[in-house]
Amino acid sequence: MIYFEIIASVIFVILTTVGYRKSCRNLMLVASIFLLVGLAGPDFVKGFQEGINASDKAS
Repeated sequence: MIYFEIIASVIFVILTTVGYRKSCRNLMLVASIFLLVGLAGPDFVKGFQEGINASDKAS
């Protein structure tokens, strides 16, 4: 998962730079979404899997 975080961070930096130079707010918004997914995504998936596994054990 560390590779996913690094790739998302690099994409964030590239898209933010290009979006800032072109004054394209939508591109900077997409860059921010990549950052959010890159930093919060792995923890969300891990917690979701733990929740599913816990509900299977309770049944």
